[in-house]
Amino acid sequence: MTITSTSGTGEMLEIWDWETGFPTGGSVLRDDAHRNGTPHEAVHLWVVRNDRPVPEILFQQRAAHKENYPDCLDITVGGHVPFGYGGNKVLKEAEEEIGILPDERNLIDLGWYRYEERTGALFQREIQHVYLLNDDRELHRFRFSDGEVAGIYAVGIDSLRKIIAGNACFDIEGFNGTGRVRRSVSRSDFHPQLFHLSMHAYMRVVMAAIEELAGTGSVTVRMPGL
Repeated sequence: MTITSTSGTGEMLEIWDWETGFPTGGSVLRDDAHRNGTPHEAVHLWVVRNDRPVPEILFQQRAAHKENYPDCLDITVGGHVPFGYGGNKVLKEAEEEIGILPDERNLIDLGWYRYEERTGALFQREIQHVYLLNDDRELHRFRFSDGEVAGIYAVGIDSLRKIIAGNACFDIEGFNGTGRVRRSVSRSDFHPQLFHLSMHAYMRVVMAAIEELAGTGSVTVRMPGL
């Protein structure tokens, strides 16, 4: 049976089974999914630069008008997969959010992760497909065309490790679409869910993958799976 929810507004997403980790063929409006905890698919792309003395992870700055977590530093690229979409959605999101179109052969597939968030009226359950990409271009070569991203910042892996372990303050450099910027950041400047208990296993895999890529040029670690 195909189940469709149509009481909300926004784009249509495919309903996934939370226990088996497979799509059901049913559809749900994005607002409904986020209000009712209907499982759906999302894609994440972490972009790293390995041509520096210390590997750097790139974080997007969410636009100020975003309903959830405005201005926070977040995963380089992230998005939902619309119902019926047949391509690799992370490539489309990368082009729209940060102005790059990676070669799919260069994506490192880290697998799938179940993510659950309950914050006020928000109840979100995502089955996230996570990728890693090495891209050493300078920050001013990224472009933000969809209005969802206000800038991009490079965070050294040592600094990120400190902020995951506890609060820390350090300077980072970025590009806001018109020029280079430098700012001081602490944990409060990042998307809070990155440090939530539900994301500990996720972040361990991401950090291990980045370190492995920098050290050996390949990645064997994967998300816990479904």
